[in-house]
Formats: sequence, C-alpha cells, structure tokens
Amino acid sequence: MTRMRPLALTALAVFGVLAASTAAVADDRPADQPVDKPAVVKPDVVLPQEQPAADPALLAAHDQVVGDWVDVAPGANGVAFVACPAGEVPTGGGGQTSAFRIFFTDSFASGDFWVVRGTNTGTGTESIRATAVCTTP
Repeated sequence: MTRMRPLALTALAVFGVLAASTAAVADDRPADQPVDKPAVVKPDVVLPQEQPAADPALLAAHDQVVGDWVDVAPGANGVAFVACPAGEVPTGGGGQTSAFRIFFTDSFASGDFWVVRGTNTGTGTESIRATAVCTTP
C-alpha cells in the first residue's frame, strides 16, 4: 500500500500541471482580441434544399452486356469490344482479363460500342473481353 501512495501523488501532480498549462494556453491570446467574439453570419450563403426523390418510372434501365473473349499473343496488344443493344448507348464499361500478365491500356466508349485494349506481357497467350453498361439516350 505504501508503494501506491507515491504513484498516486505523482499522477495527481502531473494532472495538475497539465490542467494549469491548458488553462494558460487558453488565455494566451492577443490583448486586443475580444473575449466574446460574435459569430460571423454570411447572408449570401445558400443552404442546399432537400431534393425530391426521382420518379422511378422516369429512370432508364441500365443493361450490362459482356463481349466475347479475345486472345492476345505474348508480347502483343489486343482489342476487344462489345456492342450495346439496338437503341442504347454505353454509359460506362470496363473489361476482364484472364491472367495477371495482361494489362488494359485503354477503356472507352466509341459510338454504340465499349472498347478495351490490352497488352500481354506474359509468355503465354492470354485473353481480354469488354463489358459495357448501356442505357437509352
């Protein structure tokens, strides 16, 4: 029990020093700065209004289409593409690879198609394919 008393006294002393230094920092401001500074209100700030939920009947359907696999020889570049259904256009897309050693160099929309290009850095033939998210314009 006697060993606990010095430790408790030390902890109280440290707490007291920290509390006093915190209070000193809080009062460490220039003499010309007012203690009770009023809040600044900017009348030109417009708060965003809550937007009404969109009518689901007005939202276009989004189809995901997947193209065929395209083989890419070792050290070569390949191009894969997929077409959107008639009357739809791609709004996004990407692709898939068959291995870790084949990398996409491009992924983009072109008319009604989504196109991906890839480079095979491996020693065997690998594959890529394009995927697209399509909707009515």
